[in-house]
Amino acid sequence: MACCGVSGVNLTPLARYARSMKAHLDSDLLPMRFPMYTVPLETLLKMTKAEPHEELKAQGVLVEFERHRGQAAFVSHQWVSRDHPDPEFKQMRVLQDALKEMMGSLKRFPVNPVTEVAEGNVKPIPTSRILSEPLFFWYDYFSCPQKERVRLSMGQNPVSNSGRSLMDAINSIPAYVSKSAFFLALVPVLENPSKTNLITTLTWQARGWCRLERTCRELSQEHSWIIVKGARDLEVIGSMSASLRAGSGPVGDGIFSVSKDRFKLGPVLMIALKRKMLSLLKAQVLAGYRAFLNQQPLLFRGLDVNFFDPLGLGADQMGLDSSELTQFFHQNGFRSVRETDSGGWSPLHYAALNGNPSLVQDLLEGQADPNQGSKKVHPSLGHAAGTPPLSIACLFKNNEAARLLISAKAKVTNGMLIHPPFICACTANNTQAIELLCGAGCNPRHINIFGVSPMETAAYYGGLEAMEELLRSASASDLDPTAALYNAVFGGGGSEVVHRLVELRADVNAQTDGHWKRTKLMRAVYSLTVLQHRIHKVTTLNRIFYHAKGATPLMIALMTGQHDCAAALIACGAQVHLKNSRGWTAADFAEGRSVPEFLQQALQGRVEACQRVSLLAQGWVEMRF
Repeated sequence: MACCGVSGVNLTPLARYARSMKAHLDSDLLPMRFPMYTVPLETLLKMTKAEPHEELKAQGVLVEFERHRGQAAFVSHQWVSRDHPDPEFKQMRVLQDALKEMMGSLKRFPVNPVTEVAEGNVKPIPTSRILSEPLFFWYDYFSCPQKERVRLSMGQNPVSNSGRSLMDAINSIPAYVSKSAFFLALVPVLENPSKTNLITTLTWQARGWCRLERTCRELSQEHSWIIVKGARDLEVIGSMSASLRAGSGPVGDGIFSVSKDRFKLGPVLMIALKRKMLSLLKAQVLAGYRAFLNQQPLLFRGLDVNFFDPLGLGADQMGLDSSELTQFFHQNGFRSVRETDSGGWSPLHYAALNGNPSLVQDLLEGQADPNQGSKKVHPSLGHAAGTPPLSIACLFKNNEAARLLISAKAKVTNGMLIHPPFICACTANNTQAIELLCGAGCNPRHINIFGVSPMETAAYYGGLEAMEELLRSASASDLDPTAALYNAVFGGGGSEVVHRLVELRADVNAQTDGHWKRTKLMRAVYSLTVLQHRIHKVTTLNRIFYHAKGATPLMIALMTGQHDCAAALIACGAQVHLKNSRGWTAADFAEGRSVPEFLQQALQGRVEACQRVSLLAQGWVEMRF
């Protein structure tokens, strides 16, 4: 995509720099300081226990991956215990079973329904694509030095072997992810060996190391990834929607077992970001470049790094006015306050993304329109046409910028938008923005053009704090906790959200689809997706709507593979023998899927395991005396 006209006379400094870049990016932008040790598919399938890097290397089973050997898969996972990633081999067995399904009857990975809703261009991945070449797996415990990990966790100095240390491997993570054709998030619901903790998709998302790995994938050329919940529960995730960086949080805000680990990751993340930004400049995709340039305050929150400025020279060094606004225009390649770029965004949109209050104030004083909607879906960030700067500020938790926009008469409600400010604040679990919007006159019962309410949005994304903030401004009955419960199990809001909604008198045995038919537009979407299912263009989303009439929240949870939510529903009294309008029971939706044992038992009438799992998810630990 060209950034401007043929002549270079009127180009901005940014556009000139983009044009002048070399034909190929320097290979050392993604340095690999430690070999990419991998395990071949055949070896992985034969394993019965997870052994550390040193032992596997001594056995001669590790392979230094190079592209000519085949394809690599990067496996991201949460360690089940502090000292061993998978002491009972339960996590890895799920991956083994999934690989066997790929080699058997499983033909494709469907698109995750959250991604399907937000990004219509993400396609299912056929299993034949994964198995078309020899396959090698990068897995931290196999691929990185573990003796070094122990020394570093004890505060000792690392011992390097010809530079091949754990720190070298950590700094090579962006390169490992980039060289991997596939990125697998291995997140089955598991109890730890002592039965004091529960591992879920949400706990994986909260871990700092896992956030780093996922963010590196989002910054790589192939940015979609595959979530593995069970042997037959694998889904494709799009980078702009289901991971929602503003909602799941930056790397520096993640949870670390060793708190000092946080300080190692800033330079690693910077390596990945530099590569992404320079790649976008080389391709002259300036809208994408601006998106990542202005996300740096969020991306590096909690990490000690200096932000990246590819131009190198500030506006003041070029003899220009050194004000923040001039610097911003120089770095972003803008000329006027009311300009709109190829991504459909104005300078004020990017300033709201950046979050610098004085910059937002300068743009407003320069007559920037606080209600100017975006002109199209942004290619790097998503968000539908019409999204105003206030929505962006609320989504990325830039609340001082949001306060300034509201003071400048930015509209706080608009029922014709997909992403009005209130919906964005709840997406991000942004309690301060919710308080601001309520103070400016927002009604917590307000719905967007698809009929989705703030409470339903908060539940959908697991925003427990946002739900509590909404309850300060409206009664539980006004916020329709039952509709929110359906959205929580659809989007994977988690078992804690399920329990809170039940406390608010959500009906776990409701059988309705009315919450998905509130507006004319949503009714049209509903009818279209049901029709697609009938003509055998089956996706996860249209399967849900096809079966939605008379479906209980438990049925939706089983269709979407939200196993922790399903356990919570059963623990709260969800009945397993109810039928939807097509005569299906919960057990029918579990058939042919890889349902955990605790759910299998519950569908047969034994609910004790689900009750235990549900308590673990809430932080309750059973102590035996």
